[in-house]
Formats: sequence, C-alpha cells, structure tokens
Amino acid sequence: MLLLVPLLTPPVPASPPLSLQTMLAGALMAMASLLALLTLLAGLRTRKEGVANKYALVAAILALVVCCGSLVALMAGWLSRTASLTELEFALLLLTLALGWGMLSRMSDVRRSTEVAQLAATARQAHDLEILVQERNAELSARLQDLEEARRTAEVANKGLQRALEQLEQAASTDRLTGAWNRRRFEEAVLSEIALAHRRRDPLALIMFDLDHFKRVNDTFGHGAGDVVLASTAQTVRQHLRLSDALIRWGGEEFLVMAPATRIEGALGLAEKLRAAMAAVDFPNVGQVTMSLGVSEYALGEGFEEWIARTDQALYRAKAEGRNCVVAAPTPVRPGSMPLVERSLLEMIWEDAYTSGHPLIDTQHRRLFQLASALMSVLAENRPLAEVSLRLETLLAHTAQHFHDEEGLLREARYPDAAEHSIIHSELLNKAAAFQQAIQSGQLDFGKLVGFLTKDLV
Repeated sequence: MLLLVPLLTPPVPASPPLSLQTMLAGALMAMASLLALLTLLAGLRTRKEGVANKYALVAAILALVVCCGSLVALMAGWLSRTASLTELEFALLLLTLALGWGMLSRMSDVRRSTEVAQLAATARQAHDLEILVQERNAELSARLQDLEEARRTAEVANKGLQRALEQLEQAASTDRLTGAWNRRRFEEAVLSEIALAHRRRDPLALIMFDLDHFKRVNDTFGHGAGDVVLASTAQTVRQHLRLSDALIRWGGEEFLVMAPATRIEGALGLAEKLRAAMAAVDFPNVGQVTMSLGVSEYALGEGFEEWIARTDQALYRAKAEGRNCVVAAPTPVRPGSMPLVERSLLEMIWEDAYTSGHPLIDTQHRRLFQLASALMSVLAENRPLAEVSLRLETLLAHTAQHFHDEEGLLREARYPDAAEHSIIHSELLNKAAAFQQAIQSGQLDFGKLVGFLTKDLV
C-alpha cells in the first residue's frame, strides 16, 4: 500500500526553507495533539454515557494518533515526505469519516431521545387525563347518589304528606267521638248515590234515628256518660250494617243510615234490627236507652232537602207514637212519576274491570268516580254555580293528589311512558282549571264540562 502511494500522489512542490517547515510541522503537531486530546475526552465521556457512536470516536482518536505519528516520522526523517503526506491524508480522511459518522449517530440519538421524551410526556398527559376523568366520574357518581337520596327522601316525605292528608281528610269527614261520617262527607256521597239512582233506577233508602230522652242521660249522669252512650250506639249500629251502608252523625244524638240498593221494605227490616239491638244494650250506670227511627226510600225527581225533611217527619211521628218504634215515610206520588231525563253523557258507572290491583290507586279511583258523579248530579239539577265551583274544586284537589301518587308509582315501576303520562296529567289539570275560571266568570259551557268529565278526566 505504501509503495503505491507515491504513484497516486501529485508532485509535491519545492520545500520551503527548513525553519518555516519546522514551524509549520510544530503547529500541525500542536493542533493534532489538541484534537487528539479533545477527541479522547469526548470518547471517554461517550463511553461513560453509553452513547452508541462511541466506536466512531474511537476511530477518530486512532486517526489522529496516526496523523501525529506521521508528523513525528516526517520530523524525525523516518519516512520520506511523500509517504508521510500520503499517510497523513489517509488519516485525515479516516478522521473526517469517523467524525461525520459520530455526529450523525449523535443526532440520531438526540432525535430518538426527543421522541422518547415526547412519548413519555404524552403518556403522562394521558395518565393525568385518565385520572382527571376518573375523579370527575367519581364526583358525578357522588352527585347522582346525592340526587337519588334526595329523591328517596322527597318520596318518603310525599308519602308522609299523603298519609297526613288522608288523616286530615278522615278527620275532616268523620265525627271524632263516634267515627261516623259528618254532614259534609254525607252530602258529598249522597249526591253521587242519588245520581246513580236516577241513571240506574236503583233504590236508595235512608234511616234517621234519635236516642230517646238523651237529654235526661246528660242531665242525670253527665256529658261523659252521654258520650259513652253515643259511641256505644255507633258501635252497636255498625254491627248490623253492610259494607255499602254508611252511618252518619247528623247532629247531637241524631244519626242517619244510608243504604244503597235497598227498598223501603228492606230498610224497615234493618231499622227494626237496629231498634231491637239498641234496646238490648244495658249501659253501665245508665241502663237501657232506646231509639226512635224514621225510614224512607228516595223518590225519583225528589230534591235532597225534600228527602231529608220527609225522613225527619217519619222520625217525628215515631216519637209521637210513643218512641222506641219504627215509622216509614210515605213515598210522594208525582204526576207521571216525573222521571229525570237520562243523559248518555252522564253515564259514569264504576266497574270491577277498572281495578288495578293497587289498593291506593283503586281507592282514589273510586273516590274520583264518586266526586265526579256528585258534580254531574249538581250540573243535571241546575244547581247554583257556587255549588258547582265547590264540587269541581274538591274534584280537582283529589285528582291532583291522585296524579301525584300515580306518577310516583309509575317512576318506581320504571314505566317507559311515565313522562308522557305526566304531561297528559298536566294538560287535564290545566283544562279543569280553565273550567273553574269559566264558572267563576259565569261563562260555563255545560256540554263542554260534561264532555271533559266523562271523556277526558274519568
């Protein structure tokens, strides 16, 4: 190889004076030594850091060593000038290639390190984002649980309110001492029964009874003993009534028994049973207390007040005939019987097919039928608008409570159309409120109200 170098090397010009050559050689020697030292330090640092281009730096160090050796050989005269220069050129070429390889490797390492750092940063961001999402989901779940708990609390409160309202309704419609219906409850119920009597031609009987000489009991034994007699009387009477019959405290010691689907004959038999049962009771410290009873059957076309007055007259005759007896009121005879004109729109009859199986809903449905029938009866009798408004307001109050309870049950059952059902309820209540406003303004359309009650609401 060294023999071919002189042939490939161009002619070398004449050497400068020895002193200049020596200075140039010394300068080159110093530069080569400095580069060799720097390259050696870079190689050691590269090896310490474990960089992949350490072999390129080692090759560069060897090339610089060769350069230094060539210069030393030239200075010492060990090799000819041509051979030394050729060897120096080869070493410089090798040094350039080694340094270039090292720089490219280093750039690749830096790029890979940057990519790795970016991937690591992206992974950290994704991890942080995942943690943030988990925290937000946990907060959302906690809020949903709070809302669910609040909903359950509200439902419990609503149920408690419903029970309280039922108790208030019961207290407002019953007599505290005897547990019998009061006048308000009776008037609401009897109107619906009268309406049924008109539509179905079903009989309806009424018994009015009064405790004989009850004032003497209070004056002799005190009002406490009198209260015991009244409560015991109600208990004794209930033992002989059907589930469909109703006991009403009409006032003081006067009571009523309403017996649906009962003719005058059956009502007289029931009244006699009540009289005998009462006569057989021996009250502590008081003894025997008897009752007088008046019995009547509702006559078609008869007004409520007229019916009550006719029954009260029968009770008065029972007292006049010596008390502790039963007297039937004569049925009024009207020309052509004066039957009420039946209206197909007023036909609202409860049927067993309407039952849902849920006690609360079925009870509310029956109650709504009774209130609607009472309202229809008031409309059919052309009663004052103030009474119509009161009946409609009562119906709306019970309807709103029923809608609220029914929607709660539908939500608990996860009924798919619960939201649509709620919208229908709201629309019905809005229509009913509009009818109430029309009544108050004196612009009620009878046909539209009847259609709303029979076709929409009921």
